[in-house]
Amino acid sequence: MNIKPPTSENASPPMDDYIARQGPAFLAHLLRRLSDELIQGAALWYPTAGVTAPPRTISTLIALDDIGPLGVTELATLLRQSHPLVITWIRELTSLSFVATKGDPKDRRRSLIRLTAKGKAEVARVREALVVMEQASMRLLDRGGKGLLHALWGMEAACRDTPFAEQLRHLPARQQTE
Repeated sequence: MNIKPPTSENASPPMDDYIARQGPAFLAHLLRRLSDELIQGAALWYPTAGVTAPPRTISTLIALDDIGPLGVTELATLLRQSHPLVITWIRELTSLSFVATKGDPKDRRRSLIRLTAKGKAEVARVREALVVMEQASMRLLDRGGKGLLHALWGMEAACRDTPFAEQLRHLPARQQTE
């Protein structure tokens, strides 16, 4: 069976896709699948642009370059990612010598993450690569339909306003019929 992948003109998912047949309840699965594809594609492409940092850590490098040294909690809050995930990213970046940790002179209990000279050089390559990444991302978003990026940010904002778990709790549970 030769089924064409969906395009902006033919946006229906192929019915031989099990998850597509499950409907909107599997939105998280679809978004994770898409996220994994984007991350994997970036991981394969970034080295051709001279970037060696793992794709998931790029936002951390950019934040440290834009803002300066930050604590892990500040980074997690800024990036809206979990504290344990940001710690994982910091470990990866530390092993690549892109970041270093130093004690906070104002609070000895806290450590600050800062870019190293090697990290600053990596950020310069990352910023160049992000120009191409933005172009490719816009093409992909355009294929998804006009206003898709705005819609995704709207969904993210809705989940910040009312966490998804709370949205689920406010809907009536479907009653089983016998």
